[in-house]
Amino acid sequence: MASIDILGKGVPIDFEVGEGAVAADLDRPRLIAGAEEMAALINGIDWPPHYRDAFRGMKKIVFFAGKVVVDNHLMDRPCCDQDDAIFYWEAEEFFRNTDADVHANTFFHDCWHLVQYKAAGNQYAYKLVDQVNREVDAINHQIGVAHLVGCSTSEIKFLEDFRDDQRLIVARLDEGVNQLAPHKPGEITAQV
Repeated sequence: MASIDILGKGVPIDFEVGEGAVAADLDRPRLIAGAEEMAALINGIDWPPHYRDAFRGMKKIVFFAGKVVVDNHLMDRPCCDQDDAIFYWEAEEFFRNTDADVHANTFFHDCWHLVQYKAAGNQYAYKLVDQVNREVDAINHQIGVAHLVGCSTSEIKFLEDFRDDQRLIVARLDEGVNQLAPHKPGEITAQV
């Protein structure tokens, strides 16, 4: 199994070919090379302790193609299994954003969701308002990280605009989430 080092912690990388995909959709060498570039950028920055701890909270990255099951949901977009601290990163989306700085702030976003999950007593956000609030909080911290890793002003503006439009946030929370298990009415149960 491949692995990268993030701030002194080994983070295994796995691959999953999901529903509707084939192994060729996962260009493993390219994914590993991109993850290594991201890790090198992260490792080269003197992080505030709370951001350093957030990055170190993720236990594993799974690059996937197609649709995969995450927390009893069939997903076709990046998301985080917060209970197990695994970031599921959709390969096609990873390839669309080839810059290490974009990868680093994207990865951090879901690392921050782990911080939120733990702060809530290892509880998911079940109400839509709580999910949106966690998303806005994660994006605010992601913007801080985007500045530190050297993202372009256009990338930062994109994040700010996304954060400021709750309709977009709700649409993203609901995007690609196909329920496999019962859930509460009105509940969106996966985090972006």
